[in-house]
Amino acid sequence: MKQSLTYLLFAAVLAMTSCGQKTENARQSSDSVKVADTTAVTEEKTFYSPDLQLNNLRGRVKQVSTTIYDCDKNGHRNFESNKTLLTFDDQGNWTANEKARFTKASFKRNAKGQISVLKYKYIIDREQDYGYEYEYEYSYNTAGYLIEMNEDYVGELCGSMTHRYSYNKNNEVTVITISGVGDGVGLEEKIEITIKECDEHGNWIRALYKDTSTTTEEYGDEGQTSVSTFTNYSLHIRKIEYYE
Repeated sequence: MKQSLTYLLFAAVLAMTSCGQKTENARQSSDSVKVADTTAVTEEKTFYSPDLQLNNLRGRVKQVSTTIYDCDKNGHRNFESNKTLLTFDDQGNWTANEKARFTKASFKRNAKGQISVLKYKYIIDREQDYGYEYEYEYSYNTAGYLIEMNEDYVGELCGSMTHRYSYNKNNEVTVITISGVGDGVGLEEKIEITIKECDEHGNWIRALYKDTSTTTEEYGDEGQTSVSTFTNYSLHIRKIEYYE
């Protein structure tokens, strides 16, 4: 159950952080990574589109491919656990079709052009029209940064999660908290993000995630409760393509 919830979470939040500083572009030879250098600053002050700001991506981003590795607390990577993809058109609109298998995602936007609601269906069995239906509602602060996302999903697993985002002084997401219930299991989760390396646009390309989760589940005829807390680390490596 935990693994399924974590994969749903990663698909939703892994693109929500950025770098306010330029760092060395050369990838380090060791899988143990160092915190990004902050001596050279080349921050892009504005975002190309509301959708890119939603995903905290600077520059004219075309595609973001992220590979997630299980790792230890020092960033020594182990096995590959997941991959995700984000795609944008040349106007900076998030297609979200990388999430919607066989069908197109649908959007609602507010008066500022920001996505307020995103819906899509991921079909596992096309002949039987079986799969998961997802709905996300987004809330922003006055500066246009995402501060809360409510997620509902229905399928083999059903659940509702609230994601809240905390930023540092460089407007980088450093903490994500998640709370809710998935398939009858309560979840309280805190993700702490350490950026390791950025590209010339100020977007991170290596980041270490510390994920501390507590699950609460009832079992038995008398409603006994089982509570478990555990911490996982993952190294996220992104390849970002830009429009010329």
